[in-house]
Amino acid sequence: MAKFQIGDSVIYVSSNEKGIIKEVFPPARGRQLYRVSINNTINNCLESNLIPDTDLSDPFQRLRQGIFGSFLDFSKINTSFKIQNTSNNTISSLKASNTIFKAYQFKPLLKFLNSENNRILVADEVGLGKTIEAGHIMLELMARRELKNALIICPKSLQEKWQFELREKFNFQFKIYDSSQDLISDIQERSGTIKAIVNYEKIRLPKNEDAKKPSKKKNLFDLIDEKNIKFDYILCDEAHRLRNHTTQTHRGAKKIMETANSVVFLTATPIMISEQNLFNLLQLLDEQK
Repeated sequence: MAKFQIGDSVIYVSSNEKGIIKEVFPPARGRQLYRVSINNTINNCLESNLIPDTDLSDPFQRLRQGIFGSFLDFSKINTSFKIQNTSNNTISSLKASNTIFKAYQFKPLLKFLNSENNRILVADEVGLGKTIEAGHIMLELMARRELKNALIICPKSLQEKWQFELREKFNFQFKIYDSSQDLISDIQERSGTIKAIVNYEKIRLPKNEDAKKPSKKKNLFDLIDEKNIKFDYILCDEAHRLRNHTTQTHRGAKKIMETANSVVFLTATPIMISEQNLFNLLQLLDEQK
């Protein structure tokens, strides 16, 4: 059945010119042909090259007329919208990882984006994919060009796991630092582009008596103070190791957190420690709360 009738106003797709249907030919071999007056010239036009002369900027009119764009058109418009309207509810990196989509693993990302200070404690049970959840946050920051200096702090036994997971699933190239001096050297030489994995021993704040001892070696905290080093993203895995606020590790973590734009704590055991320890952990994450 012909889509248009004699007298209908149409638009020729290739030139965007308007015309009037003058004659409707019988369908032949699955094709519908029309004689159309365009700029006072009569042309034979295939139905596939014609669309109704309607307000195409109105999506409801397009739906009523059954006019749909191509997938490529949708992709362009969708990408343009994301670029112009990146917000707390728009995930720019939804399908950018080498992971199986699981909706619940994006919940921490949405909470992170909607947080007041880009800080979040992820306390999912073991096996639910906290590593992937943290990776999605990093990937989104990368898509928004907010991830340059990044620091992963975890137990020594998990360093290689983090390096592998971030490389294979998110294409992040992180370097494991077993030497504090190597880390300091790279921070100085690659200012603004460091992606490091360290264990908790590396963030221990030197005691006052240690700081007074003469030493030619500069520590991480000296560098942070002297060069005003900032981290775009800091992640602490098994963050419950920081629960005791009297330790030098907790104090060192506090000093480093003060330099960070974004912080993520991962722990599967937040309710298995005392309320005081949990308070210490949350206060380290957000001192204002």
